[in-house]
Amino acid sequence: MALTDPEDTLAHHQSRTLTSHRDMSEMPLSAVTAKAAAFFQTDTAKDTKPECDALWFYGLNHGMALIAAERDPLEPLSEAELAFVRQYHTVLGPKAVRAFYYLLMICTREARHNQSLSKDAPKIAQLFGLPVANFFQGIEGGEPSIHAALLKSPPAVTVGAYCSSLSWVFYNSKWHSGYGGKKWGNVADCLLRFVKGEYSAEMMLDTVWMLSHNGGPIFNKGLCYAMYTAPALIRILDVQRSGQIPQAVIDDSTVRSFAPPVLIQQMQLLQQRYPDKIGSYVDWQMVEALGAVMKYPKEIAAQEAKYGLSEAAKKAKADAALKAKALAEAQAKAAAEHAKNWFQVMPGVEVKIIHRKAA
Repeated sequence: MALTDPEDTLAHHQSRTLTSHRDMSEMPLSAVTAKAAAFFQTDTAKDTKPECDALWFYGLNHGMALIAAERDPLEPLSEAELAFVRQYHTVLGPKAVRAFYYLLMICTREARHNQSLSKDAPKIAQLFGLPVANFFQGIEGGEPSIHAALLKSPPAVTVGAYCSSLSWVFYNSKWHSGYGGKKWGNVADCLLRFVKGEYSAEMMLDTVWMLSHNGGPIFNKGLCYAMYTAPALIRILDVQRSGQIPQAVIDDSTVRSFAPPVLIQQMQLLQQRYPDKIGSYVDWQMVEALGAVMKYPKEIAAQEAKYGLSEAAKKAKADAALKAKALAEAQAKAAAEHAKNWFQVMPGVEVKIIHRKAA
């Protein structure tokens, strides 16, 4: 697949920046921060709601999946399909840029809480370069100071080395329970995988909405995005797990409130084109059956009163019950096996039973 493929095919568009794996790890960090600085100086959408951008991604991505299921990579697209594919890249490209700069800045800001930096500095210098160790050690003040320091005077290393150092310190340095640590390592890993080309920009966007740090979702830093609303964002992710974002944008008042009119219109058009793939309402029974984080008793009660239990929900519930039964049986078997070989002397203290064969 390449950009030289016909422009009216999926193959052409799958080679565009959003969906390509591109290793930028050898690019100088200064080149990246210069672009970031320009972005922040001209950003007129810093109050973007993360719920809104998540709906843009999941809604348009759902449509792309439907088109890809019906078209071979080099099969000509219809005018409507081509317009949708173009919109996918036009809309989500800038949103990926925003997410990338956000991850870079929040991981840098969090790194200032490292409680073992003086001890770790020699190792950081050895692994990622002395400029990185000096940069971390020279940070003073709060979030605005480290933000300015990275944009104005970044360490003279590659962006790959710098992002690798962020992941390393979160996993290996000492942190207060409310800062840094493995949860932030997971956030930095998303950033690093994109920089190294392991993730495309599309994959990064697919991941970023689910990332959480020690205090919950990552969208609470007052940079690039407005503060998230936890129940709404979790609701969106619960619905997405069941593959029903178009239905939610069209039918669910809570989700719909975060969707701009143009996105609502696009989801309505998708529903008209794929009526057998996109239902007219959110199947909340299926949402819960597929592992929702929150519970939706009111929505389920209203759905059952109006539509009854859907066949998809019946299957999802049956599959969940079988999975739960298998897990319970495996746990019971493991417990029985443990009881054969261990004896409890007192609460919390066990000794292994030695089974001797009869002479």
